Amino acid sequence: MNERVVITGFGIVSSLGFDLRTYWDALLLGRSAIQPWQPKGITDFPVKYAASVADEAFARAFSDLPELRAPMERRTRFGMAAAARALQDASLVGAGSAGTVLGVAMGSGVPERCPEDMFLALGPEEGPCWRRWFTRRESRSLAHRHGNDHLSASIARHHRCTGPVLNLNTACAGAAHALGLSFRALRRGEAECMLAGGADSVLNILTMGALLLLGAPSTSEDHGDRLCRPFDLQRSGLVAAEGAAVAVLERERHARTRGARVYAEVCGYGSSLDAYRITAPHPEGAGAALAMRGALTDAGLRPDEVDYINAHGTSTPLNDKSETLAIKTVFAEGDHFQRLLVSSTKSQIGHMIAAAGAPEFIATAMALHTGMVPATINLDTPDPECALDYVPHRPRDASPRTAISNSFGFGGINACLALRRFIGWSA
Repeated sequence: MNERVVITGFGIVSSLGFDLRTYWDALLLGRSAIQPWQPKGITDFPVKYAASVADEAFARAFSDLPELRAPMERRTRFGMAAAARALQDASLVGAGSAGTVLGVAMGSGVPERCPEDMFLALGPEEGPCWRRWFTRRESRSLAHRHGNDHLSASIARHHRCTGPVLNLNTACAGAAHALGLSFRALRRGEAECMLAGGADSVLNILTMGALLLLGAPSTSEDHGDRLCRPFDLQRSGLVAAEGAAVAVLERERHARTRGARVYAEVCGYGSSLDAYRITAPHPEGAGAALAMRGALTDAGLRPDEVDYINAHGTSTPLNDKSETLAIKTVFAEGDHFQRLLVSSTKSQIGHMIAAAGAPEFIATAMALHTGMVPATINLDTPDPECALDYVPHRPRDASPRTAISNSFGFGGINACLALRRFIGWSA
């Protein structure tokens, strides 16, 4: 059907804030969410910094949501909170019950698992005993809560979403894929609105240990809260984060009928696979370039019409270089890459892994909505092999008209979303 798709609501859970205004203001002020971190009960873990969500602050910010009182694992709690705020922001609370066809698509990672809690509950003198744990009353609840679909299913059940419900696990591109597939579902008329985004919490010993074995996170203690340094010569690896972000995507006619406020328009989506290595991107950024071209083709945009790119920008030596090469390839004609503004908001919020594409999608949409392009902070010594305008240190008043948001996951799984400034309802 190819109906226009607009963005009418946002919800955010991050260590930079729990509402859109706080989050966006913090980005424009150049604040860093990164802080000293160690797994619970451990003092010698090699990863020393992360962007964690403070439990007490989270509880205060969302004390009005009774659905969060039910037992649930951490990423689902974050996602439920962000979804509720997105519906409030879009003035769609209760829409599912009123008959609006809502769908849900969320990117999420490995379910939170804390084996020490399971085994210690049996008594330290007993030692690990899977049979005894298996028969405990709370085990059935834990099994349900740790299912891969628990995030999307919980949101859908609570808000009576009868449209498509998807839970995607495509590594660091998960939330971007959820947003892209929601965009396509709306264009096809499968729903009137979609709650789309992601939630993840990797700050536990098992998941962070796995990332450490892959060589992904920085183990440096240099730079302190300025450790995340995309495109900088002294970058040393990603800085993990936790949180959630959810957008309300809506068919244009439905939004127009109810007089909705619109942040921006989603106009294209591209996806690809490097087919290269699990732990490294294609050195020339071939898969990333294919995803960007796909999004531009889907949107009917020429490369020279793009003004801003919210980069994947992980602060890893390999990703930043390959993404730069991919951007130079896609925007080569007329040397348009020299005029592009490119920034990585991960420099401030860290890497939310499966959820990463969602807060970056919000930042991209807000850049179009407000005219302000967020900065890449901590870019003190630019890497000569990453030679683009990365908007260092301070945001820029640039009034971009079109933008893309890149998300490239482990294993070479890529997604790109194209957005444009909303200029009013079509005739």
